[in-house]
Amino acid sequence: MKRIPTRVDDVLILRTRRSFTVYAVGVVSRDGQQDFGSQAFPTHVTDDAAALTIAKSLRTSGSRVFLSDIDTGDWSEIAD
Repeated sequence: MKRIPTRVDDVLILRTRRSFTVYAVGVVSRDGQQDFGSQAFPTHVTDDAAALTIAKSLRTSGSRVFLSDIDTGDWSEIAD
């Protein structure tokens, strides 16, 4: 699995569909961050539009938004 090239201040959306779809959205606090294990309070939502809206509101100038499906290991960068 290729690691997500996150940098500090990027926004990460993690998605799982194990029992129902859940998104965790938060700001990356360290380069190379792949999850929110060390971050206590990502926002959780069950709607993809809500996850994207939150992610865009957390962006700062020059930061990127990544979506990672934790069930499959697939990820992508979300364009503006």
